[in-house]
Amino acid sequence: MPVIKRFTEGLLGSNTYLVWNDKTGEACVIDVGNPCAIIAEFAAAQKLKVKYIVLTHAHYDHILYIEDFCAAFPEALTAIHPNDDVLMDDPNLNCSVLFGSAHEFRHCDLMLNEGDTLALGEETLTVLHTPGHTEGGICLLGGGYLFSGDTLFYDSFGRTDLGRGDMDTLGNSLHRLFTLPEETIVLPGHGTRTTIGREKRENYFLYM
Repeated sequence: MPVIKRFTEGLLGSNTYLVWNDKTGEACVIDVGNPCAIIAEFAAAQKLKVKYIVLTHAHYDHILYIEDFCAAFPEALTAIHPNDDVLMDDPNLNCSVLFGSAHEFRHCDLMLNEGDTLALGEETLTVLHTPGHTEGGICLLGGGYLFSGDTLFYDSFGRTDLGRGDMDTLGNSLHRLFTLPEETIVLPGHGTRTTIGREKRENYFLYM
C-alpha cells in the first residue's frame, strides 16, 4: 500500500496529498491548493523523488500553487485530464476571477485519460475519468484508496454550478464510483476521509 500524507491548509480548505512508495521513494503530489514550502520540506526530509504533480481538476483552489510546485520539483511532470487542461489559462473557467485574481496558469505536461496509470515503484495509481463537477474531473485509484477530488466528499459531492459542471453527468460518475469495493477509502479534495460503503449508505444529499 502507498504511504499518504494529507496537507489541509489549502484555499477553501482544499486538501493536498503527497503519496509515495516507501521502498523507492517515488512520489506523487495530488492537487496543489496548499502552499508548497512545507510540503517540499517534508518531501526532502523523507528523501522523496516527486515524479508527478496531478490535478484532479482545474479549479483555482486546486491549482493555485502550481508554479511553486513546479519550481520545487522541476523533474516532476504536471498531469491533468485534457478536458480540464483547457481551463488552466482561462480565468473564467478556472474560477480565479471569483477570487479577484483572473490568473492564467500554465498548461500541463501530461494528459491523463480513463485507464491511464501512474507508477510509483510497484505502486500504481489508475485514472478514473469522473466528469460532472468539471468536464475533465478525475479520480485516482490505488492501494485501496480513491483520491476523489471534488467528485465525492464525506456526506456530500461536488457542486455543478461552476462553468462546465453538469448534475446528470456527475450523478453517473457517482454511481460508477459506487461499484468500487465498499471498503475503498475515499480521500476527497475537501474535508475528511470516508469510504465508498459509508457514502452509499449514509450520504443524505445523494437521495434528496
